[in-house]
Amino acid sequence: MIAIISQFLNTPSETFIRDHVRYLAPGMTVLICQKPDGADQFNYPVLSGVPQPPRLARLPGRIAIPVRQFWLAYVREGICKSDEDRVVEFFKAHKVEAALVEYLTMSALFAPACRRAGVRLYAHAHGADSTVMPRKQLWRRRYRRLFASADGIVTPSRFIADRLIEIGCPSEKLHVSPCGVLPERFTPSKRESSRLLFVGRFVEKKSPHLAIEAFARIASRFPDTRLDFVGDGPLMARSKALVDQENLSDRVIFHGSRSTEFVQGMMQNAAIFVQHSVTARNGDMEGLPVSVLEAMASALPVVATRHSGIPEAVVDGETGILVNEHDIEGMAEALASLLAEPRRAAEMGNAGRQRVLDHFTQRHTRDRLRHAMVLPAMTEPLDFAGSQVQ
Repeated sequence: MIAIISQFLNTPSETFIRDHVRYLAPGMTVLICQKPDGADQFNYPVLSGVPQPPRLARLPGRIAIPVRQFWLAYVREGICKSDEDRVVEFFKAHKVEAALVEYLTMSALFAPACRRAGVRLYAHAHGADSTVMPRKQLWRRRYRRLFASADGIVTPSRFIADRLIEIGCPSEKLHVSPCGVLPERFTPSKRESSRLLFVGRFVEKKSPHLAIEAFARIASRFPDTRLDFVGDGPLMARSKALVDQENLSDRVIFHGSRSTEFVQGMMQNAAIFVQHSVTARNGDMEGLPVSVLEAMASALPVVATRHSGIPEAVVDGETGILVNEHDIEGMAEALASLLAEPRRAAEMGNAGRQRVLDHFTQRHTRDRLRHAMVLPAMTEPLDFAGSQVQ
């Protein structure tokens, strides 16, 4: 029996966590989370309310708010004694042998409970936990203790793995396992030549406004082309203002945060996928964006940046075009070249889908994780039809 530990199970952008629950060890999984929302979709035993947030009743208001927002990062070395007792008893009751903990920060919190229960701990790193938190001396110390005690550290890209090695993670404990996609759900696009697509949160590291700037530079050369955005976040207002400034309100469409099924439908009609990922001012970086892999599975050529793990998936000149971070002119010309040569764009898209089939499916991810966690190999197929992505 394995445990999957995550603060949340229903965050729209964290489909990879729900995929781990569904496919890693079907019928042999229990869940531990802080918020139980969404846990009922899996029909697994759940321990919720762990870890508890700090008690803030006696703190002055000006202190309580930031503590409430950042308690996971600053307040505790581990979960409190009562929570630890609950976790240990939950492990014992369900005969848990190994735990996959989502994000390094959560892994550091749960490491003492895993040690006490004799449960093998595998920490799954992702993005900000690997690029922002290590900039703080407090977390570098915690991570080093985690690296020493964990049985394995899983990263979504070689780039992130190298960053963790730099702060003291033993290379022999690292396992690179990109999050996979279900190619059966992302079939080849019809490739409407006039449609560009961006899917992702409107945050600094994904820089939707830079994609808009690149599009604005070529919009007059391709008057029938439109740019669709699926996602939401703090940069939405800035992005909409830029669209108005460039007089592109009839050609840039903001769809907001939508379901996976909606994203699948958008990719079925798009011609090119675009994402201008950059290193945020606080150091936040991507791991390897799942949306890029979904676009490749949909046979879309990808125009993106040489950022973090993206070049490990997108082969420049073969499955898409990569430019340097903040190179808006370079991204504009990359988009223009593919819009002007739809046959070349289609060839890149087909090559991208084949690359996903060869390396980045959910089955690849399942098998890599099971190998890393020393779990028995599984030969039965994944239950694609029976799973619903929220």
